[in-house]
Amino acid sequence: MLITTTNEIQSMMPAARWDRPQQLFGYLEEEESVALMPLLGPSLYSHLLSEYDRLHGEYGDITATTVRPTGKAKEDARLAHADITERLEQIREGKYRETFTAPEPGVKEVPEEDMQTIRLIRICQQIEFYRMISHKAGMLTVSFNEGGGMNVVTADGYDPAEEKRLDRVVKDAFMSAGRSTDSLLLFLEADAKGAKLFTERWQEADAFWLHRDLLFQTAKVMNEYLDINGERMAYVALVRDIRFCQNTYLKPRIGAKLLKAVIAYANDGSLSPIPSPKGKGSDDTSSESGGQAPGSGTTGASPSDSDDECRREVYDELTDLLRQALGFYVEARRTTITRTSMLSGSSTHSGSTSYQKDGNLARRDSTTDAQQAMAAACDFVADNLYALGEAAVGTPIYNAIRAREEQERRDAADADAMRRRMCRERCEQNRRKLFTAFPATHIRPETK
Repeated sequence: MLITTTNEIQSMMPAARWDRPQQLFGYLEEEESVALMPLLGPSLYSHLLSEYDRLHGEYGDITATTVRPTGKAKEDARLAHADITERLEQIREGKYRETFTAPEPGVKEVPEEDMQTIRLIRICQQIEFYRMISHKAGMLTVSFNEGGGMNVVTADGYDPAEEKRLDRVVKDAFMSAGRSTDSLLLFLEADAKGAKLFTERWQEADAFWLHRDLLFQTAKVMNEYLDINGERMAYVALVRDIRFCQNTYLKPRIGAKLLKAVIAYANDGSLSPIPSPKGKGSDDTSSESGGQAPGSGTTGASPSDSDDECRREVYDELTDLLRQALGFYVEARRTTITRTSMLSGSSTHSGSTSYQKDGNLARRDSTTDAQQAMAAACDFVADNLYALGEAAVGTPIYNAIRAREEQERRDAADADAMRRRMCRERCEQNRRKLFTAFPATHIRPETK
C-alpha cells in the first residue's frame, strides 16, 4: 500500500481524529486496487510500491512536507519542511532559492528522481484517500453492536454532523479525488514528454496518455472535436468507443491502409511515398496502371502534388475531416459525456457532472453530421488520390474510381465498335442500292 502511517492520513485530512486509523487501511487497499492500479498499470504500480518502501525508510513518512522547497531534504525529521506537491515547479525555476542563503546543517541534496517519485506517490495517496472518503462516508459514520444494531459514531468534544454537512464532505471528497486523478494523468503525461522516468512502465496502463493507433491520440486533440473539458479521465472512458467508431465507420469507407497512413502522419508527420512508375516495383498494384492513381490525369494531379509541402496540406485537411467525422460518430454513440470531476460547474449529484444530448433526435443529429463529414472526407480522398501516394492504392475509393474509369473505357470501346459496325452496315446498304439501280447488263453470260 501507498499509505501506511497515521501522519500520511492526517496530512490529507488534518481536522480528523482517528483513534484507530489502521481500520481505514482495508478501505484504502480496496480503492488502491480498484481505482489506482488501472491508472498506473501493473508495472508502474509495483515500481511505486518498492520505491515507497525505500523512500519511507530514507525520508520518513511520505507527506506534503517530505522535501523542502529548496530541493533539499533534511536528515533531521524534527526540522520544518515545506510542500513539494505545490512548489515543485517553482523549485525547478529557482524562484524560492533566493530566500535561502545557505544550507542548514544536516541537509543533503535530494536526487531529482526521488523528488518526482515522492510527488507521484503523493498524488496517488490523494486519489485513494479521497475516493475512500467519498465512497465510505456512510460506513464511517455508523457502528454496529454485537446484537446487530446500528449506532451513530460519536466522539468526545465533537458535535454530530448534520446531514447537509455530511453531503458536503462527500461532495468535496469526490471533487478532490477527481482533481487528483486528472493531476496524476497530467503529471505522467508531462513526464512522458520530458524526463521519461515512468513512461516505459506506464505504457501498460489503459490510461496511458498516447494512443498511437487512434486519430484522437490524446485528450487535448479530442477536445478540439468533442467537448470533454480537457479531462483525461473522460478521454480514457471514451477510448473504446473511439476505437469502435474508427474501425466500424471510417476504416471500411477509406480503407485500412489509408487510415493507417493518416494516423502515422498525425503521429510523426510521415508521408506515404508516391507510387512508382510502371516497371518499378512489380508488387505495387499501381504498376498495372502505369504508376498513376485512377483519375490522376484529371482529379487533383499536378506537378505540385509531388511536393512535400503540398502533400502535407492534403494530409492535414484529410486528418481534420476524418477527426470531425469520428468526433460526431462518438458523440452519436455516447450522447451523454460524463465528467470525472466537478471543476466546470456545480451539480446536486455528488458523483458526476455531464453535458447531455438527450433523446433520439440528438442522436440522429449527431449521426447526420457524422455522415456528412464522412462523405466530405471521401470526396476529398477521391479528388486527391495521387497526392495521398501509395496509401491510396487498393483502397475502396481507389478501386471504385478505377472500376468506374475501366467501365468508361469499355463503354467508349463499345460505342466506337458500334459506330464502326453501323458505318459498315450503311456502306453495305449503299453498295446494294448502287447495283440494283441499273439494268442487269453487267451480268456475264453463262459459259457453255
